[in-house]
Amino acid sequence: MPADVRFPLERANGIQIVKTAAALARAGARTTLLVRRSDPRATGEVLSLYGLAPPPPALRVRRAFVWHGRGGRALPRALFLSRAAAAALSALRGGWAVFTRDLQLADLLCRWGRPAGAGVVYEAHAMEAVMYRERGALYGTGEVPSARKAARLERRERRVWRRAAGVVTTTAGIREGLSAAYGPRSGPTRVVPNGCDVPADRGFPGLAGETPPRVLYAGQLYPWKGVDVLVEAMAAVPQARLVLLGGIPGEADKNRIEALVRARGLFERTEMPGTVPPARVADELRRAAVVAVPFLATNMTERHTSPLKAFEAMAAGRPIVASDLPSSREFLRDGENALLVPPGSAEEMGKALRRVLEDGALARRIAATAYAEAPAYSWDARARALLELLEQVR
Repeated sequence: MPADVRFPLERANGIQIVKTAAALARAGARTTLLVRRSDPRATGEVLSLYGLAPPPPALRVRRAFVWHGRGGRALPRALFLSRAAAAALSALRGGWAVFTRDLQLADLLCRWGRPAGAGVVYEAHAMEAVMYRERGALYGTGEVPSARKAARLERRERRVWRRAAGVVTTTAGIREGLSAAYGPRSGPTRVVPNGCDVPADRGFPGLAGETPPRVLYAGQLYPWKGVDVLVEAMAAVPQARLVLLGGIPGEADKNRIEALVRARGLFERTEMPGTVPPARVADELRRAAVVAVPFLATNMTERHTSPLKAFEAMAAGRPIVASDLPSSREFLRDGENALLVPPGSAEEMGKALRRVLEDGALARRIAATAYAEAPAYSWDARARALLELLEQVR
């Protein structure tokens, strides 16, 4: 599993990569995770940050040294890509499958491997060309997309879609979008959502009892995440405390949200500790009265989003209020295991939050239903689905 990420990386993509690799190893697959060497701590110590102590015996982590020098972002990326490609080609020659969410690497392997694409399984978390075209709006940078780069991404996606031995998508919307853009595939394709930790010994914990009740959001603070809408909604939920986990001190997104919190008079009842370790997230989930997933509606979010924090809220037995998007409806049902609200509407978000906080029977019912369904979205369930596909391409 080559992945061009820091190790550790406490953002969702880093957690998803490590948790998936560990689950594959627990399921019996000899798994090698190739990441950047970006931390002086021992591998076992880093894995313990992800709750993997001891790690599965079948999991091996290779940490590639990548010299950053003065070449900006392009140099370390090129160095990692060259090392990952060499390691992956060697693995393919040895009869191993290569499973990666790195589109550029998957494309190189589909072009260089013999036969083309044999043993390569690509995991798509979005249609990269679609996400690139929306990047300026998604991240609030005002970036104007390059037509040449968008076309290059489309060519890569088309080749990988057609040549890879297997393709995994985290939502049905991604699979449908790739098929519509690039035609039908001849090889196996599987929709496998992201996952969460689900202990074997579990029982519904009941609702949180803290006063004032805590409304939790966990994730980055990019504009497309909809945290601005949640802050606006909280102005109409005076009985609750807002907890925002995510963001980096000094970054523009955190500054924007902090300014909005102050402008709406919410500073005294808002906590913004920034990005925190997974153990702190788990503790905050236990304390939360409700978890908000307030994504905005964009081409990318409507079809491509498989949010780890929503699955984690399900596993924690917490009521969820989420934006009503096609991607959300792949695993959430309004009034059954969550409340779904029109994306971008602070008024409707506020109403739904108040409903959950004021109606204990409703909160318990949707939380208990989501809790019962969480094992279907565990990392181990994800690994079993992936192994079925990997066995097909060997």
